[in-house]
Amino acid sequence: MKAHVIRETLPVPFGQLYGALKKRIVDHDFLLLHEIDTQAIVAKQGITIPPLRQLLFFHPKYIAEIMANDPLAINDIPLKLVLHQLDKTTTQLSYKNPVDSLQDYKLDPTMTQELLERVTRIVDI
Repeated sequence: MKAHVIRETLPVPFGQLYGALKKRIVDHDFLLLHEIDTQAIVAKQGITIPPLRQLLFFHPKYIAEIMANDPLAINDIPLKLVLHQLDKTTTQLSYKNPVDSLQDYKLDPTMTQELLERVTRIVDI
């Protein structure tokens, strides 16, 4: 497993966690930019997998700082939550730790730490 990916197994049904996280992203002043329904995408090719969704989000205030300090960091945003149903009552949640995933860029560590803290508040169910 990649060192900068945080993974949690939660005793929460997939649909409940999915709905809660979408709401929490917006409630914490982030923009929900896109949702990827991986299960639906692969089903079009005849492949069956358990529910798997990706929620892409970010906050505009960080874009100006990233662009001023190291525009290449745009390659590692937006932030993303990945939800994967393990069984009817259990969901795996994973996401990149922005402190680690953005460390190779010339960004203020205070900003990346703030991002991590804000993401942690979103996923703290």
